[in-house]
Amino acid sequence: MVGPPGTREPRPRLVGPPIREGSPAGGEEGGAVHGALRGPLAVLVHGVTSSSRTWWRVGPALAERGYEVLAVDLRGHGASPRAVAGLSVADLAGDVAETVEAAAAGPPDGAEPGAPVGLLVGHSLGALVALELVGRRPGFARRLVVEDPPGSASVDWAALAAGIEADTRKAVTDPGGLRRDLEAVNPAWPPGEAERRVADLADCDAQAIAAAVRPGVPFDLPALLAAAPLPVLLLLAEEALGSSLLGLDRKAAVEALPDGTTRVLPAGHSVHREALDAWLAALGAWLAES
Repeated sequence: MVGPPGTREPRPRLVGPPIREGSPAGGEEGGAVHGALRGPLAVLVHGVTSSSRTWWRVGPALAERGYEVLAVDLRGHGASPRAVAGLSVADLAGDVAETVEAAAAGPPDGAEPGAPVGLLVGHSLGALVALELVGRRPGFARRLVVEDPPGSASVDWAALAAGIEADTRKAVTDPGGLRRDLEAVNPAWPPGEAERRVADLADCDAQAIAAAVRPGVPFDLPALLAAAPLPVLLLLAEEALGSSLLGLDRKAAVEALPDGTTRVLPAGHSVHREALDAWLAALGAWLAES
């Protein structure tokens, strides 16, 4: 389905959320958005070097549960403008807020302008962005799902930057080889997932993103979780399978939340890619309880 005039389509065209639009805020630095608003609204925020494509199965599943789904592309990712600067967690949180507000400026079906997001979901870097956003803007969302956020001491930032540069280079020069590599090391991924991942890597602004993460990303995950002014569900990968939240970082994050709001699912870092059924079951049980 093609968006309105000015739409920037990713390459290649793959099945994803229903509409891919350029930033409704109209700026050079903001994020792209997928979806049309009818509410209640679920906003999905991807991780580093990913895009809204990553939610291609989550979005329809949430729509079946009555949500209107809006999946953003962070600055420098997917269909969003390239990133000259402004890749801090705070900058990205501001982009998401502006994008959501612009998209909801004329909500149909009698919804109130400025009504809070019903469900905010963030994976990895997107989890930090979502936490920063609700901390800065109380009332922005009613519920928050934080999927396998990184721990400040759990990530080798220089190695991550080098991996971003290598993977994005291969996504452009040898996409078929990278797809086969991803399929080999991620046997739990469904058909088509590796192809989408390659497209995400080819689309992102690798040099700017690598430069932003190489010195380390400053954040205090336990403090962000403890200060979140809304119900939070923490969905974690298993440490042995590749979680980005390890050891003391993990212990501190879990202890920052009330009992019963953390679930460890049988998957690696990209939980929604590897264990979607468990992801949705945990979400459904938590929504019924909260």
